Amino acid sequence: MKKILIFNLTPRMWMLHYSAQFANELAKSHEVYVAIADYYDGFLYDKNIKLLKIRTNPTAISFAFDSLAIRNQFKLWKQIKRIKPDIVHFMDNHPWYPFYIKICKRLWYKTYVTQHDPVLHSWDNKWLLWKVSLWINNSLRDNADLLIVNWDILKQQEMELFHVDWNKIVSVPHWNYNFFTKWWKWGKPKNNHFLFFWRIWDYKWLDILLESLDKVKKEIPDFKLIIAWNWDISKHEKLLNKYIDNFEMFHYDIPDEEVYKYFEMSEFVVLPYKNATWSWVIPTAFAFAKPVITTNVWELATHVKNSWLIIEPNNVEALSDAIIYMLKNKEKAVEMWKEWRKYTEDTLWWDKIVNKIYS
Repeated sequence: MKKILIFNLTPRMWMLHYSAQFANELAKSHEVYVAIADYYDGFLYDKNIKLLKIRTNPTAISFAFDSLAIRNQFKLWKQIKRIKPDIVHFMDNHPWYPFYIKICKRLWYKTYVTQHDPVLHSWDNKWLLWKVSLWINNSLRDNADLLIVNWDILKQQEMELFHVDWNKIVSVPHWNYNFFTKWWKWGKPKNNHFLFFWRIWDYKWLDILLESLDKVKKEIPDFKLIIAWNWDISKHEKLLNKYIDNFEMFHYDIPDEEVYKYFEMSEFVVLPYKNATWSWVIPTAFAFAKPVITTNVWELATHVKNSWLIIEPNNVEALSDAIIYMLKNKEKAVEMWKEWRKYTEDTLWWDKIVNKIYS
């Protein structure tokens, strides 16, 4: 049994879900510690996992002050040295990690890095955040003893773009989010309702989805598009107003225990993304046995087994046709629900991910 320390200092939404479920599975065979931000209560982690907390707030001003609180850093690393972990696993991106991983190397700790987005999303290449994330990615990649990526296409990307030795990279399945179903009431979907879920960035191409609704409206006038999450709608107001009666919008940060509501009321989910390495919305949809219409980019399409649910990006006509097909052929969703759920359990289950890394 090895001692494993996992760093997850940005415990928000899907990254927290990933880290917690990974750690819970890993703790079945190893002694697991998790370093997390002190504002998170840790309720998703099993009780046999020991939490090390440090003050690091998500807001810029608070984070700046937290970074200057050297005493807190010394306190954390004193705890870590006492533990003497066999492996330190960086699960997310945080501006302290380029310094932390070098401390690990000096202390002769083996370092693992899970890199979710080797190439960053297109939306943030104009932001300071993009430059910081790029620096973190590069530093972790260069100093890791083992690099973990989701699926073979990202392994290929690491090798071709960043010249990482293939022996240093482990490719694992992505994850399942079946834990969300513990709040599920097993309600029936509403007629002609479908879902666009999660934050709205430019690369997610909500505008393409909205443009596709013109043809959908002519074929199925009473459709309802559910748009759920806290987001800025200002640039989409013109198209939103055009179909205002065909929307149900929920504009707030949705807590874990309410996620099920929006999948439950939907017949299927639409992800018309321009680019993305992956999306946690897909395994969440599968957990609730919902088909997903998505674009043929990166790893998105590899998990949608039905070709008529996969469209080329920026193809308004094809997207309209796929939505209309699903609304008119409701039996298809019913036929596929066992297939989606089985896929999460057979291919995306956590033991397969953990065992491939720590076997």
